[in-house]
Amino acid sequence: MSAHDVVVGIVADAVKEFLNRLCECQRLMETHARDIELANVADAVTKALSEGREGEFGPVVVKIHKKFLGRREVRAALYGREVTVDELLAEISKAKSRAAWLAADCSEQALVEALYRFEDRYLIDVVQRNFSSFRKACKGETPHIDFGEAPAHVIEGTVRGVREYLANHGGGS
Repeated sequence: MSAHDVVVGIVADAVKEFLNRLCECQRLMETHARDIELANVADAVTKALSEGREGEFGPVVVKIHKKFLGRREVRAALYGREVTVDELLAEISKAKSRAAWLAADCSEQALVEALYRFEDRYLIDVVQRNFSSFRKACKGETPHIDFGEAPAHVIEGTVRGVREYLANHGGGS
């Protein structure tokens, strides 16, 4: 086995590892889509609750019922299910934590940083330039990759890595 073949194999392994992480993040984003949606409206909901305002905020509905002697009762619904304010705030807190975790661990930057240990700037450049195209592999499709000025070992390794990833995950050719 030549040195070129060894380096191509290292690049292929790096690409497979990157695709595994990318696709796992895609699955997590889909699994936690409701948390992300709730986290996106969290500030508006908590502000409405603190101000005693009614409103619809994505999956959350806040209703204020006036009671005897000017007292108010706050009612909330989350995804159509009535919840107490405490339950709603607990769900918002959990959703914000999950969304923050996903934003940090699954950001494009975090996924690309995992390739830094391979110390191949051409591979990193190819991944950064084609990030959205690589997402197609998560659906079992072969991504179209713009290699630019990448050397042969990066091109061959990337193609092999994508092909092996797709073969092991039920897609592509």
